[in-house]
Amino acid sequence: MKKIYLILLSLALVACSGKPSDRQIEQLVSQLVLSDGGAETYELSDFEKTNGLAKNEQLYIADIRYKLTFKKGFEELSDQVINDPSDSPFETVGAGFKLMTMRMQFGDFKAGNSVVKEDRVQLVKTEQGWRLDNYQPAGAVHITP
Repeated sequence: MKKIYLILLSLALVACSGKPSDRQIEQLVSQLVLSDGGAETYELSDFEKTNGLAKNEQLYIADIRYKLTFKKGFEELSDQVINDPSDSPFETVGAGFKLMTMRMQFGDFKAGNSVVKEDRVQLVKTEQGWRLDNYQPAGAVHITP
């Protein structure tokens, strides 16, 4: 009985540790990056936490690296916005601005191109677990054909 109690106590202490797991960070970043049409545009792979700092029990900062591989190129996405406009003109304009932001960030990308990103994320521990609090994209490292 004492062994079971010790095992349960150990698991509880690990679960209450002062930092999120690498898997938790990856899940939160993936949800953010692939939201708002991102999942249709690119896929995220090769996620790695490169460094981390626990500021206190509720605040954790992590440096991360991951690869985005484009499913569609800039031209295809541009044609999609032009030829299949949304019912709402505001959504169409928003999609256009988002596309131009992507072009400024990644250049004239093609389907199959990859970009390695290095970012810094800040996570806050809430009553319902860890959540992203401050996402600071550091930019693309390199694009490969």
